[in-house]
Amino acid sequence: MELIQSIDPNSVKISGLPGDVFNDPGVYEIESQSVFVDGWVSIACGQQLPEPGDVMPVNIAGHSLIVVRGFDEEIAVFHNVCRHKGAPLVDSPCNKRVLVCPYHRWAYQLDGSLRGAPYYNGISKIPISDAEKSGKGLIKVRSTVWWDIVFVNISGQAEDFESFIEPLDELLEDYDASSMRGLSSTDYETSCNWKLAVDNFLDGYHVPFVHSQACNAEAALAQDELYLSDNIVGLRLPTGASDKPAKTSKSLPSFADLPEEKRFTQQWFCIFPNTLLFVDPCWVQTIIVKPQAAGRSAETLSVYTADPSAMDGEFAAERTRLHEVLNEVNAQDVELLDRLQITRSSSAANSGSLVPAWDGVSATFNSHWLARMSGRDSSI
Repeated sequence: MELIQSIDPNSVKISGLPGDVFNDPGVYEIESQSVFVDGWVSIACGQQLPEPGDVMPVNIAGHSLIVVRGFDEEIAVFHNVCRHKGAPLVDSPCNKRVLVCPYHRWAYQLDGSLRGAPYYNGISKIPISDAEKSGKGLIKVRSTVWWDIVFVNISGQAEDFESFIEPLDELLEDYDASSMRGLSSTDYETSCNWKLAVDNFLDGYHVPFVHSQACNAEAALAQDELYLSDNIVGLRLPTGASDKPAKTSKSLPSFADLPEEKRFTQQWFCIFPNTLLFVDPCWVQTIIVKPQAAGRSAETLSVYTADPSAMDGEFAAERTRLHEVLNEVNAQDVELLDRLQITRSSSAANSGSLVPAWDGVSATFNSHWLARMSGRDSSI
């Protein structure tokens, strides 16, 4: 696409991406394939499907998928497409033993296999045979679950997930993700391009100004930049939020056996393209950004406690307060992003001036996006 090829990689590091990439349907169409089909993207969190038989549809970048927790407790992902004439199987979250297409009543087991197709052989009432069922099951999507986040690679051509996530796994090796317990998941709709939502998460500069109720300015701005790989960047507060108002009236239990130097550290990451992860010693937050159109996105914010004992009754008030504070912060960001979509996608924003002290991580995200879209080396 001419617009993408015309972007100067060096200008991206100085002024950011041009405004057109945030509202152009052609750009959205290309990135839907180059970014969201060909790579690893997140679509849901396991805590959204707590029971066997839970089924949840997800729309992301023009693809309709279903996430299923089978009766073996394992999570699988399929295209939300009946193998007969392509009708959607599920329109809203539900709990099912069998998935039945509303169009012609083809039925599928939760493992995706075709169970039955009424009148398949005409009105003779001869049931569909096993041989006839073969090759007509739901189309499975390559998927994995990491830190309770459901990742998919729709094309099936991305590198092994273990290699993709290895730099972050190494950085977080002292945090036992198996001890996390799901607290809440909240859905948001935003009138903004998905890249603006990611950029905002990586913008630590705005925190004391937009979220002044939740932090002390100097504490919130004492940030280290983290560059783990082309796909994983983030920020870190080495001493955490010790100087800002407590999010809860008393501390929730932290991850067990954290080294002394990490007992106050807060870190947050973008796992390219759309997975946003915040790791505190006592809690974890994920935000999954799901593009719906060039100027529209959906988000799911999920909150976790770091230790199972935090789910005990004595911490009920602290859990409620944590949920409220994190969602208050995200609601403030969504309100800002809805307005930013209008101004940031204008040509006037093309003359912006990024600040090296604060915008290095988000500039790296933008450069990697451009490299994926154009096929050029992001280091140029």
